[in-house]
Amino acid sequence: MSELIILGIPQSNFVRSVRMLAEEKGVEYTLQPEMPHSDAIKEIHPFGKVPAMRHGNTLVCESSAIARYIDSAFEGPKFFPEDPAGNANVEEWVSLHGTIFDRTMVREYLLAYIFPGDDGVDRARVDAALEPMEMQLNFINTQVKDGFLAQGRLTYADLAMFPTLHYMTQMSESSEMVKGLSALSDYIESIGARDSAKATMPPPPPKKD
Repeated sequence: MSELIILGIPQSNFVRSVRMLAEEKGVEYTLQPEMPHSDAIKEIHPFGKVPAMRHGNTLVCESSAIARYIDSAFEGPKFFPEDPAGNANVEEWVSLHGTIFDRTMVREYLLAYIFPGDDGVDRARVDAALEPMEMQLNFINTQVKDGFLAQGRLTYADLAMFPTLHYMTQMSESSEMVKGLSALSDYIESIGARDSAKATMPPPPPKKD
């Protein structure tokens, strides 16, 4: 069978999600480190975003599509339920992460620290993210009291969300928020203890030139 290749930087929360899925399913893959907008990425993703995937002649972009491909193309436990209601439940969380949680926690908050401007960290940008981020973390806290986001078991909803939540434990304001939320803290610790999380632990994010 052709080699499964995941392209993207290991620091990307979306790249880590699909790698965790492959790890959980026991699928052998190669991580090909590629920056967003590299030629290799743009060959697969029309807008240069990571991750991208190559499996023989099959090329896939966008993390949710890659995850669904891996889940259906390979043997192993299923992380997208087959029943319509369960599948929709997982997809709700994947969509919420991609359109809301990632935008606030990573694009606005985290990246303001990782890629500061010439005058340093944009405090107005950080401060504007704090209130919605706290509201979102509180909401997630109410949903993980049984240890999972959906279906009472590990699904791709958890794998999509965890890399972002892991980064929130590394930053000053967000880590204080997480510490005050017992269910969320336990959830992050539990998912973080899995072999898939340990195998995909990212190195420090790349610094701005």
